[in-house]
Amino acid sequence: MVKTLIFLVIVLLVSCGVDNRKEAENIIAEFEKEHITDKRETVFDVYPVFEMGDLVLKGEISNPQKKQDLVDAFGSLKFRDKITLLPDSTVGEKTFALINLSVTNLRAEPRHSAELVTQALLGTPVKMLKKENGWYLIQTPDNYISWVDPSGITPITKNELQNWRQSERVIFTKNFAEVFRDERMEQPLSDISMGNILEVVNQNRGSLELRFPDGRKGFAANTGWTNFETFKNKMQPDTTNIINMARQFTGRPYLWGGTSSRAMDCSGFTKTVYFMNGVILARDASLQVRHGNLVDSGESFNQFQPADLLFFGRITADSTERITHVAISTGRSEFIHASGRIKENSFNPASENYSEYRRESFMRARRVIASEGTEGIQWIKNHPWY
Repeated sequence: MVKTLIFLVIVLLVSCGVDNRKEAENIIAEFEKEHITDKRETVFDVYPVFEMGDLVLKGEISNPQKKQDLVDAFGSLKFRDKITLLPDSTVGEKTFALINLSVTNLRAEPRHSAELVTQALLGTPVKMLKKENGWYLIQTPDNYISWVDPSGITPITKNELQNWRQSERVIFTKNFAEVFRDERMEQPLSDISMGNILEVVNQNRGSLELRFPDGRKGFAANTGWTNFETFKNKMQPDTTNIINMARQFTGRPYLWGGTSSRAMDCSGFTKTVYFMNGVILARDASLQVRHGNLVDSGESFNQFQPADLLFFGRITADSTERITHVAISTGRSEFIHASGRIKENSFNPASENYSEYRRESFMRARRVIASEGTEGIQWIKNHPWY
């Protein structure tokens, strides 16, 4: 009789545990659907388990508010919270880092053979989330999450980031250059690309002495460098500057995941153009399409203004929209984009640059100018890391 009673209690507890776990799974799934816009910008990996008679939530989240909101969503359902809030203990006190190479490759997984998903430029501040197999999971200023190997970054504390923000910095606004080991400028220390940011140690008549995030010091000709405070407070996108900058890259090669002036993908191209005009866009075309003011394309495309972003894609078999490409309008039916190389095309069948494929795959347009400071269209000058 006693054994039977014990067995019934165990069955009841297991049954309740299964029911609670299923309820928890449903709550998590519904929360993710409603509150996690995109996992490229938020780490959200939460799952329930049943341990010693208790419902336990495990996994990791990168956003503290999202974690609290999830906890609140469980209401009266009791559970033990074992969710890790990133950054975790593997990064210690150095919860930020500065990119330490002219162009650093960031990957989908912590290995060199993984997909190149984006890049970050020298001097870019990033948030450290965790360390795994010698690699770091980081978040860039545009919120994008990816993996970097240690050679590409210099980890720093929050106080060190603040010191860097208060230091005298310069940004390189031309295409390419070099930093040398001494003032004779004979032995290179590093290459330099557009958008690289370095600290100034000394400024001489014809050269700058510069400091890298890892402490290396070198010398560069003082042409092409702009005071970073002046740059971020002065630069703002207008139709002329955006188009002039975009055309400056004509002929540069396409690179999947590329975001530097050396080679770039379609959204890397739009990001680079806008960044050099004071604005941080979201990383991918399918993210950029969510931001800015919608522009009615009509049937003639005449409503498009220079600097509008044009988005292309297709409708899948299950009626899901998939945005796969982005271009910058140069006005009306003309546009410039990264497709094989940076080049100009047209929606107009009479144009020698006409692209039937792009006309047929066009989805919509967004106006960035006048939307600065809204979600996904951040001013560099207002970003807390810069």
